[in-house]
Amino acid sequence: MKHFLLLSLISPALLAQEKIDAVAEGKNTFDTMGCMECHTVSPSDDSIKTGPSLYGLFLNEARDRKVVAKGKTEHMTVKADRGYFDRSVRQSWDQLAVAESGATKGTAYLPAMPMYPKEIITDRDLDNLFHYLRTLAPAGKAGPSKVMVDKPKAAKVNSLLEIANEVPVTDRPRVFRAPLRGSSGRALHVGLPDGMNYTFDPQTLSLRNVWTGGFLNLSSERKGRGKPGSVRGFINKGIADSKGLLQPLTQSGEPVSFDHKEPDVLDHGTIKKWLWDDRDFLAISESIDAEFLGHSLSKKDSSPSFNFRVGNNKLSQAIRFNGNRQLEIAITGKLVSPQKFQLDDKHLSGVKVTGGSLSGKIITLNPAKGPNYLVTAELPTGLIARPSLAKAENWAPQPVEKRPSQPGNKPLELPAGYSIETWVAPKDLYGRNQLFEPIGIAVAKDGTIVVTTRTAGVWRIRDDKWSLFAEGTYEALGVQIEDDKGDRIVIMQKPELTRLADTNGDGRADQFQTLCDDYGFHGNYHEYAHGPARDHEGNFYFALNLSHGGDEKTSWRAGGPFMGSMGGYRGWACMVTADGKFEPYANGLRSPAGIGVDPQGRLWYAENQGEYVGSSKVVPLEKGKFYGHLSGLVTLPNKMNPDSPELKFDKWKDKIRKGAVWLPHGRLANSPGHPAWEMTGEKFGPFQKQMFIGDQTLSTMLRVQTEQLNGIDQGCVMPFARGLHAGAMRPCFLPDGSLLIGQTGRGWGARGGKQDSLQRVVYDGKTNPADIHHMTPTKDGFVIHFTAPINKDIKEDALLKALSMESWFYTNTGKYGSPAHEKRNEEITSAKFQRSNQSVAITVKDFSKKRSIDRLHYLRINTDGMFKHASWKTLEVYYTLRELP
Repeated sequence: MKHFLLLSLISPALLAQEKIDAVAEGKNTFDTMGCMECHTVSPSDDSIKTGPSLYGLFLNEARDRKVVAKGKTEHMTVKADRGYFDRSVRQSWDQLAVAESGATKGTAYLPAMPMYPKEIITDRDLDNLFHYLRTLAPAGKAGPSKVMVDKPKAAKVNSLLEIANEVPVTDRPRVFRAPLRGSSGRALHVGLPDGMNYTFDPQTLSLRNVWTGGFLNLSSERKGRGKPGSVRGFINKGIADSKGLLQPLTQSGEPVSFDHKEPDVLDHGTIKKWLWDDRDFLAISESIDAEFLGHSLSKKDSSPSFNFRVGNNKLSQAIRFNGNRQLEIAITGKLVSPQKFQLDDKHLSGVKVTGGSLSGKIITLNPAKGPNYLVTAELPTGLIARPSLAKAENWAPQPVEKRPSQPGNKPLELPAGYSIETWVAPKDLYGRNQLFEPIGIAVAKDGTIVVTTRTAGVWRIRDDKWSLFAEGTYEALGVQIEDDKGDRIVIMQKPELTRLADTNGDGRADQFQTLCDDYGFHGNYHEYAHGPARDHEGNFYFALNLSHGGDEKTSWRAGGPFMGSMGGYRGWACMVTADGKFEPYANGLRSPAGIGVDPQGRLWYAENQGEYVGSSKVVPLEKGKFYGHLSGLVTLPNKMNPDSPELKFDKWKDKIRKGAVWLPHGRLANSPGHPAWEMTGEKFGPFQKQMFIGDQTLSTMLRVQTEQLNGIDQGCVMPFARGLHAGAMRPCFLPDGSLLIGQTGRGWGARGGKQDSLQRVVYDGKTNPADIHHMTPTKDGFVIHFTAPINKDIKEDALLKALSMESWFYTNTGKYGSPAHEKRNEEITSAKFQRSNQSVAITVKDFSKKRSIDRLHYLRINTDGMFKHASWKTLEVYYTLRELP
């Protein structure tokens, strides 16, 4: 096909100047960027947020606003006008807003909001956002509810490669998962070299949609939070849109449909229907004697075959288009009994069957005529031309470029003796920069590093070179390696737990086995699946986020303002046993963005602050336990739905499994990620066996040490690194003892300012960084253990003056987060060196079970003159006290 100017294919009518509503566009930007997570927009919303309320801030006549300038402590007054708004977005830390109400009234908000450059929020988006925020005010003071402006004209495009996030198709089929309307969130979309595209949907185990021209554009999926989803590619024409063009029937004669666990994207009617159905979720699934098994790619031309089971019949289906309108569905499988399919005769005509028969709308495959069957049919219309590419795919390995890390929005801060470098992301198959977001990292025994990403597929590093292992994965947030070389891996995607394997040794995955899709996935952007963790017995574990958005009939929020369940074990941790059995494991989760198994084989998870979660925390994940959020309980068995009287917080609040360690909100963590344990044998310095965990919002890395007293978990958290480039979601220790940190900043924003990053922290092996290693409780206070001795000339009275402590606690309610309750300064009455100058015992006045239990104790020490190599000017540790010795 000859290369030509794509613009010539667009109708002149489409190029005419259109008008759009800037207020509506601004609201869309507000939602897409996730601003509601940190700001309230209603006068009645008293949620605890990281940032100030935006209601009544930008009025027709600019009002006064108290702020604290960068580096200052005193308040100053500015006008809340357009200039202040622009500075708040572009240079958000230059002027910190002062709280105007609530428990923190009169104090400045912490500098948690990222500084958004034009590459993330364009000037036009900024204009629209301001128009929207002006509507958040009382009548008479608010801006207009509608502001019509010119819609930007489409840029002149000469190649598909110039279209952002377009997925071109050249000389091989491409298979992608993405949330397209008219199919479920688990659907697989296939683009073929001849210009045809189609969707195979596990919901109905069937070919559903056929279109021609452009394949996919993932711009919506790769911007902000990925709402409302992706679309078909540039210049496309729909040919058939169906629930199932060739839908298998169960042995009882019913068309296969799993819409109770994977409804069509944004099909709120179906979501509502099943959420309020009081039948047990697993019982519904088990009543449908069928399952999707995955797909494989042909060794010959990479064309996919889709594998599924109906009753005792295991089938594989390959889809081809022969000529302009001819559809061919090749089915293989050894049938135990006749297999029937229901034909969509609205879209297909001239149907012929090889190896079976056709009667009305029913095709029956005969076991005696197998194992190869063929169904051919005519489509209602032919294809249109897909613009060709002048550039072929390039699968050649790419050298890993390593650069010294430059500061992002915040200066890089690391303990003495540590340095950091950036590993530059690989280009895509066409040499373009890509949004990489490396969230899953694992290392094979031979040193191969496997990296999974949110939208850029699965990559491997061998011999210091990047290579693409698998494309088209959907928010792959974690990976486990099953062999010595990284040729067989298990990843956790939003839709399923998947095993990928390279069976022909060409360096690319060709088998995609569905290990588990037994939970609900409704296409909601917030329905992330975190994991997999794997225990010593070979069981997999993953944690399922609640959804965000919709009303109480489609996403039951249990009285909270934001996160809810659409059913199907959302808000649960789940297990897949070593022999492949799915088991619900624990419930009450909200946004469990981290899960891992410690060196002793104990399972842990990290929870994000919000409704029913007063502050972020790390907690042992134990079978059958309840962790706080009610919404997920709608999937409990015994005829449960949102109206069930059992689902009242008063009946569950005393059953909450307490967190071991609070990660104080806004101070250390807003959105903690996955844990990793330091087991390098001193290659990474003096922090052996401690948990390392990052934070997505604050771009930090933390150290956690836990202990048990009388069977109760508690412990402390200390900062390790600040000023990372993006949101630190996945730490992974490499064989050389360094720490590789996978990061994303998309959707929630990260203080580091970048959308994605991969950074490596290296210890020099010589410097002994002075820091608090951990802190442990005593009957009358704490013992502080340091990584290095305090200078011998420091006396105990000077040490006492350098110490300070305060304490508070958080509560779990249906409101968003919790303030610091009963905050008080604790009087440290003595500080005495232990057997060496490397540990100090402190006595706290009135320290007792009655007064001190279930509180977070925050200790600071001024390091002036204290150590040879102090990590920070002030060392700090937060101890969550649940029990005394």
